Amino acid sequence: MNRKLLKKLALSGFVLGVATGCSGMGKMADAPSRAAGTPALAAKSADKARAALEAGKASKAVGLAEAAVAGSPRDAGFRALLGQAYLNDGRFASASAALTEAMELGATDSNTILSLTLSQIAQGKNAEAVSLLTRHRDTVPASDLGLALALAGDAEGSLYVLGQAARAEGAEARTRQNFALALALSGRWAQARIVASQDLSLDKLEGRMAEWSKLAEQPNAQVRVAGLIGTEAQQDAGMPVRLALSNFADTQMAAAEPVSAPAVLASADPAPVADYAPPPPVLADAGSTIRSVELPMPVRTKGGVVPVTELPQPTPAGEMILAETAPYRAAPRAQGEGRIRPAQQQALELATVLIPKAMGFDAKNPDGWAVQLGAYDSLAIAKEKWGTLKKRNNMLGNFPASSHAATIKGRTYYRLTVNGLASRTDATSLCNQLKAQGQTCFIRAMGGGETIQWAAKAGSMRLASR
Repeated sequence: MNRKLLKKLALSGFVLGVATGCSGMGKMADAPSRAAGTPALAAKSADKARAALEAGKASKAVGLAEAAVAGSPRDAGFRALLGQAYLNDGRFASASAALTEAMELGATDSNTILSLTLSQIAQGKNAEAVSLLTRHRDTVPASDLGLALALAGDAEGSLYVLGQAARAEGAEARTRQNFALALALSGRWAQARIVASQDLSLDKLEGRMAEWSKLAEQPNAQVRVAGLIGTEAQQDAGMPVRLALSNFADTQMAAAEPVSAPAVLASADPAPVADYAPPPPVLADAGSTIRSVELPMPVRTKGGVVPVTELPQPTPAGEMILAETAPYRAAPRAQGEGRIRPAQQQALELATVLIPKAMGFDAKNPDGWAVQLGAYDSLAIAKEKWGTLKKRNNMLGNFPASSHAATIKGRTYYRLTVNGLASRTDATSLCNQLKAQGQTCFIRAMGGGETIQWAAKAGSMRLASR
């Protein structure tokens, strides 16, 4: 395992404790097994597996841990060790299966919980990971719990837990660094730098922020978790079926329940035929269903002719409604149809008002109004963030962007702004649209005295698809 990378990420307590599997695992591994097998050989295999993990030989550790589980299938410590070996080898599905079974056997230590959390995050099961951490929040240390929540996407819960832990009396440097990383993962880079600088020199701080920036921009969950623990994600078909916990039932539950009553055997004597003969069919009473109707006889005349008016007359048909021969040229409009919806109105305003005005922005003589997207510690970070924000929000690429230095309380920051907005109303409208899409921003006036260090021209107009 690449320990230098882990130290750079300031995750020594969280990831190293999970990855090596040596903290809190010894007592569980030495516990007697409740299943038939070879416990003595299993214990030796487990010791060799832990040594292989310490040496960074994850694949070798997997084989040894599988041998330990095969020799003592219902040992919770051996299954937890196997799950951690799978995790270090980049086999996240197998790790989830082994660690879940270890918890079913009673392994509820913090390392097992954190290992299972990482394997779930790597598979995109963030909701399950947050639920697991919430159920065991009293077991997992606050520093590790908060960072795990951040990796699972629960930014607010993470910052609350780590903020309380970092402000507590006697808080360690690792807790503050985990807090800084959680701030960075939530996009609060300025605060992350301030917190991280409490325990790092300036040159180490720059390297740390660069590593965190790469981590935050990694969209693949498997690659992100694999990078955290210093391994590479592998295609994983799952844990071997022969090692599944369901194949090794608890011996205490294997005994069959005693039979409470003797079984009743069928009688040897045949039953009378009459008992099985179907009942005779019941005939319906025709007298109750058929009734006669007497019709009056027509009165004949003296010549024996029946008048026509007395013959039965057909019932007159109702009024016939004929369909129109001319088809409809267009379907009728529903009430309110044809009006421009708010989203369409915003897109129309963006395309016809804001963008054409923004195209005329002059970086040499900046004026008008701007929408500030953030303030960063270097010009390089500001450029990099602009590229990331354009990918996340296609609308931003339609506007020119710039960055200039500003000194606040003795520290220099580089503001990243979207420019070329003629009025405060235009700037407010754009900022509101960005906030509706989850982008933090605020507006300010360009006084004309700013010196633009870097500027990006507006691209061709691109509107997000509806």
